Amino acid sequence: MSTTKKPYDAVIIGGGHNGLVCAYYLAKAGMRIKICERRSVVGGAAVTEEFHPGFKNSVASYTVSLLNPEVIKDMRLKQYGLEIVKRPISNFLPIDDSTYLKLGGGLEQTQEEFRKFSTRDAERLPEYYDRIEAVADVLRDISTKTPPNTKGGIRAALQAAIQLWPVARGSNQLHQDLLDLFTKSARSFLDAWFENEHVKAAFGFDAIVGNYASPDTPGSAYVLLHHVFGEVDGEKGAWGHAIGGMGSITQAMRQACEDQGVEIATDASVANVIVEKGAAKGIVLDSGETIQAKRVISNVNPVLLYGKLIAETELEPEFKRRMDGYKN
Repeated sequence: MSTTKKPYDAVIIGGGHNGLVCAYYLAKAGMRIKICERRSVVGGAAVTEEFHPGFKNSVASYTVSLLNPEVIKDMRLKQYGLEIVKRPISNFLPIDDSTYLKLGGGLEQTQEEFRKFSTRDAERLPEYYDRIEAVADVLRDISTKTPPNTKGGIRAALQAAIQLWPVARGSNQLHQDLLDLFTKSARSFLDAWFENEHVKAAFGFDAIVGNYASPDTPGSAYVLLHHVFGEVDGEKGAWGHAIGGMGSITQAMRQACEDQGVEIATDASVANVIVEKGAAKGIVLDSGETIQAKRVISNVNPVLLYGKLIAETELEPEFKRRMDGYKN
């Protein structure tokens, strides 16, 4: 068993895109950072792999919009080769052998598609987009803030109030739309806007893709908001494809990290987190190597972290009970 001599400022478990971004900013702040990734390639769900000799494809996440433009700018990802092309059509709904519905290509083009099925729905579309976008505008700024520590007392409460101020000073209509999107099912939300089932089905796809939930599930309306939350090259709500697949994003991130001095170890599966007196002090790899660090940062899901990598005896009983019922 080998042990690192000088503790890192932080060791990150998992080299997915979130871990890479975290490592970059910490290294840029002057910290000594190491990433340990179980697989032979970094990227997590954002990877490009060869599925047949000579043919490569994104094998998990497949389209990009929610990558924050500030991250792209700060990490200089375009200078490392990242190129994103906007997709001209967002959704395609085949209905029968000759009838279909396309979403995307601009408001007027989508309205024209809607008129094939409902003039009323075509007329309501601009207001629907405006209302969804109004909520997205408020939440975009909040999403870049560090969430308050729920155990932080008055200071955390004040921080939360400051972060939520843009929501509080919004109109009653904004408040109602926000509540509806976070609590209603996609079916219920879309029923209140549109009459044609084909139109609702085309939008409803956005509420379930990647969500593993029924459009009747309470809260699934939020995923409709999720799909207009991002942007591509300054165009809000746009989605695109990375040339070279999603792996081109994380490979650019890897280069940015390494240029900042981040150490990245692949084929470095973590066996457990070292905990001393209630604080994480490092990790032990499956190989037996011990890596000491002042901080341990997780880029793996909570069930894996608290269910396998941290000893049960280090968890408070109530926290363990909640984690036992946690669903990924």
